[in-house]
Amino acid sequence: MREAVKQAVAALIPELEGRIYDVQPRAEGDDGPCAVLTLGEEIWKSAWAGYRQVVRVKLYSGSAGISQLDAWAQQLVRGLQRQRIAGPDPEAILLHYLGVPEADALDPASGGIIRCLRFGAYLPEASGAETPAPPDAWLSALAGWTRGKLADLWQVYETSWPADREEHAVLWRLAGCETKMAGASMYEIRKTFVGHLAAPFPETEHHASVVLVEELGAQTQLPLGDGERRYLSVAEVSANMQADAILDGQLKLTLVQRRMRPAEEAALIRRVAVQPIMK
Repeated sequence: MREAVKQAVAALIPELEGRIYDVQPRAEGDDGPCAVLTLGEEIWKSAWAGYRQVVRVKLYSGSAGISQLDAWAQQLVRGLQRQRIAGPDPEAILLHYLGVPEADALDPASGGIIRCLRFGAYLPEASGAETPAPPDAWLSALAGWTRGKLADLWQVYETSWPADREEHAVLWRLAGCETKMAGASMYEIRKTFVGHLAAPFPETEHHASVVLVEELGAQTQLPLGDGERRYLSVAEVSANMQADAILDGQLKLTLVQRRMRPAEEAALIRRVAVQPIMK
């Protein structure tokens, strides 16, 4: 991760090529601009987002001045926010801008300004299981249906975010399940799903959210598996555009399926005797 971020910063700000350091800044007597990259704490967020690794990029203006520092900071925010970054590591990462944690400080060595920018990378929780549990059939059907409704640039995931997700990504996860009695011979299964839509720009997320809500509202039934005559009904679907795409999810969906109660074997009646009551 460290080398990938360094390469991305140097590509966005050529003046910092070869002047991006780990932990400690440049040697004394050098008043040129530079940057210091440090990896901060890993914060547990959720089962589907995993840990958030904090990445701090400190910009030292040196003799370049504060106006140039402002321009560099804007370049980093625009160039790193929700962008896929690939480096020497086998997996790519996506950074999320977390803001400036503190006020600008004076660099006593050069007389320039120091500004710290915080970014976050989500890392999935490591699992000790040798083989993952089989996916939920409803969840797989919903993911397959979503792939057919959105453009090819969207990648659809199930249950949790991968570390190297695509820039345009949808995540569906199972949030709840319940059963209700629907009569003497039938019962109803209801499952609640949460949908996350992540893209480089909020407008793209909002548009895709509206498309899925409208399509689900018009969808009478969702087929459950290929070649099977089983279907799921859409009971309720809604979108909250203010929700965080990674942590909370914008879409909430409830699917319903009715099933016949299995017949129970009863004891055979061998004899019936009727004895009228006489007064």
